[in-house]
Amino acid sequence: MQADILSKLKSSAESCYMCSLAETRKKAVFGEGPFDAPAMLVGEAPGADEDELGRPFIGRSGRLLSSLMEEAGLPREKLFITNMVKCRPPENRLPARKELEACRPYLLAQIAAIRPLLVLAVGNVPARAFLHTGEGITSLRGKFYTAELEDFPFMVRPVFHPSYLLRNRSVEEGKPVSVTLADLQEARKFLEKAIPGF
Repeated sequence: MQADILSKLKSSAESCYMCSLAETRKKAVFGEGPFDAPAMLVGEAPGADEDELGRPFIGRSGRLLSSLMEEAGLPREKLFITNMVKCRPPENRLPARKELEACRPYLLAQIAAIRPLLVLAVGNVPARAFLHTGEGITSLRGKFYTAELEDFPFMVRPVFHPSYLLRNRSVEEGKPVSVTLADLQEARKFLEKAIPGF
């Protein structure tokens, strides 16, 4: 059932022309992962590598994030990974409000189908959208928040975007790479507590 819903959503996203991003995309990046994943990782938008191959978080940023997830005991194959918008904004700019609004039904439908216990909001754009705030990721990260979608509650954990980590590579304690690893470890602990044997 969930797999069928996600398969139909994917087909719809790949042929979507609800906003101007469709005019410049090579491939829509719907997302990937188990249809019954206990957690979702949601970024802001696909980049050049993702646009080329139709897979989320596979460029330099994605590889860094994947390695941190692996180190934290949270391998990417256990999560459903997607973005706020499914097509690459030109020059990797932030998605515009109209683009976010056009793609919102896809994200909401993904969440409704998967029903995750936890959403890792990667960067400012998803963190602000899920938490309905103008606060930045620096003040939002480090905590769990409760969100709700049509009476379905789930937790949100904001984390730094890996592109920011690439610009701030120090692994010293308290620096962005270190605290992102800690956030991912806390996410793993949350899932282990909620799901015995995770």
